[in-house]
Amino acid sequence: MSRLPPGPTSIGLFDHLRAALSSPVPLLKRCAARYGDPFRIPTNTRPLTFTGDPEAIRAIYTADPDTFDVWGTKAVEPVFGTTSLVVSAGERHKRDRKLLTPPFHGSAMRAHGATIAQIAARAAAQWTPGRPFSMLEATQSIALDIIVRVVFGVEGDARTQRTREAVLRLIDSFHPVIFIFPAVRRELGGFGPWAQNRRRTAALDALLGEEIDARRGAIDARQDILSMMLRARYDDGAAMSTAELTDQLRTLLFAGHETTAVALAWAFYWLHREPEALARLRDELDALGPEPAPEALASLPYLEAVCQETLRMHPPVVDVARVPRRPFDLVGYTIPAGEGVCPSPLLLHMREDLYPEPERFRPSRFLDRKLSPFDYIPFGGGARRCLGAAFAMYEMKVVLGTVLRAHRLRLARPASHAPVQHVRRGITLGPNRGIEMVLEGSQSSQSSQSSERANRNDRPARRVDKECGRAHPA
Repeated sequence: MSRLPPGPTSIGLFDHLRAALSSPVPLLKRCAARYGDPFRIPTNTRPLTFTGDPEAIRAIYTADPDTFDVWGTKAVEPVFGTTSLVVSAGERHKRDRKLLTPPFHGSAMRAHGATIAQIAARAAAQWTPGRPFSMLEATQSIALDIIVRVVFGVEGDARTQRTREAVLRLIDSFHPVIFIFPAVRRELGGFGPWAQNRRRTAALDALLGEEIDARRGAIDARQDILSMMLRARYDDGAAMSTAELTDQLRTLLFAGHETTAVALAWAFYWLHREPEALARLRDELDALGPEPAPEALASLPYLEAVCQETLRMHPPVVDVARVPRRPFDLVGYTIPAGEGVCPSPLLLHMREDLYPEPERFRPSRFLDRKLSPFDYIPFGGGARRCLGAAFAMYEMKVVLGTVLRAHRLRLARPASHAPVQHVRRGITLGPNRGIEMVLEGSQSSQSSQSSERANRNDRPARRVDKECGRAHPA
């Protein structure tokens, strides 16, 4: 006999709105404490079962991909369109994933290291010592430039600026009401949030279409991701259409821009809240010498652990659910066909048995042991694991390493003063404010000053030693 997971029969309006507009964490924690894991809650469409149990997550991620459809495709259609990897399923998803995987791995990914480092260094060079700035805005700008240059392959200052402006205008048009209440998606004579969003989507798609048309059919060895996508062919020799490519590019934009930007902002925040972690990372960076290659940065174990710990504590995407096409067995319960099941990084990453003191930022936990793909899921898992996961980690390491190797920063206000919260930001979670920081100076100047102080301290000691006829270290 099938058994449904336990859970509340209804969710109050306040809890529903808070989870949709602010943070799902309080509701998830309360339900897990009361009903156990997994638990099932009603939503405005159909019930959804959440789990942070590694064995339940294993069952979901190792199931035949054809077991599931995608949850909430209508809600995210304004961002991801109707043909991208995020919303496709079945044979279409397998076919497109196979085609799009190569640009995000191995030598193709590493070819962009110098560009990523250059973008990060140029952004940091604009900060004024002593003047507070928003680290979130800074990382958003860095991540956007990486998307425009590395993913879209846009060249030339004027065209790059046009594309940046089109992207920012589109991002600004994603009012939360569009995602929460699909019924408001009406043109209304050209007025309102939906009409504005449609205009701005069309404007960006037109620019992307120009890039695609300018390069299609050319014998081009360029290594930006769009060029590689244009050269790619399905098994039958066919290429992606312009409409399909623009859907995929918009997906890469939103999957790789806001998510990476908020993760980087959180990493800067926690490193400057935890001096010991920052000092350990600086020692690791300093050991590489004055001008390390991006590959050297990307290979640093503690830097990677910092990125992993940041994503454990603050996963940007938390609502990647699946819909069973037939009843699905989940650790002794049955999920009915047509309902949703969601492996939750918010629940999994805060388990005391997996992560002792889970509220603490402690990167060394990732050096102590190797976690399974069912214990740590910032990029999802199984057949639908984020295609750009390796690229995102590489980008984070190169940006963090480039900035911290050269600059000294501090939080603009004490961490104890109104701690930053992890809240809804459209379809992602991120900081509830910009994470104000202050540039104190260059790391190289601090090192030079330290060396000069050491030299000054050494000289008198050597003179005394010479006069006394003795030699011993200062």
